[in-house]
Formats: sequence, structure tokens, C-alpha cells
Amino acid sequence: MTDAPLSRLALKDIVMVCCAVVAPLAVVGGMFRADGNRSAQIDTNTRRIEVLEAANQAKTDLLTKIDGRTIRIETKLEMMAPAPKIAAR
Repeated sequence: MTDAPLSRLALKDIVMVCCAVVAPLAVVGGMFRADGNRSAQIDTNTRRIEVLEAANQAKTDLLTKIDGRTIRIETKLEMMAPAPKIAAR
């Protein structure tokens, strides 16, 4: 057997291995973190859209009622107004 000294890893080799492991872990962790934020943002936007749609529907219902009432008022006014005189020739 040879009496070769055991080679130890140099500091730069240890740092290189750590960087090779830490960088992919950071990327994967960032993806999970971003996905969690995206899910929360989607939930918030969905809730806001539902609220806006409900408010829009309420406004549409109110405008429909106002239109119906306006039509009834115009009809009554037309019935109450005297008939236009036709000019004689």
C-alpha cells in the first residue's frame, strides 16, 4: 500500500458544492413561495370580481325599474295631453 496522504477538499471545493446545492433549492423555494402568493392574489381578485358583479346587477335592476316607471309616466302624460290640432287646408 502506498503511503499517499489523504486528500482533503479545499475550501473552494466545499463552497462550490454548497452553491451547487443551495442555488437550486432557492429556485424551487421561490417557485413555491410565488405560487402561494399567486393563489392568494387569485382568491382576492375572484372575491372582488364577485362583489363588483353583484353591485352591477343591483344597478341594472334599479335602472330597469326606473325605465319601467318612466315608460308608465310618459304613457300617462301622453294620455293627458290634448290631441294635436291638424292644420286645415
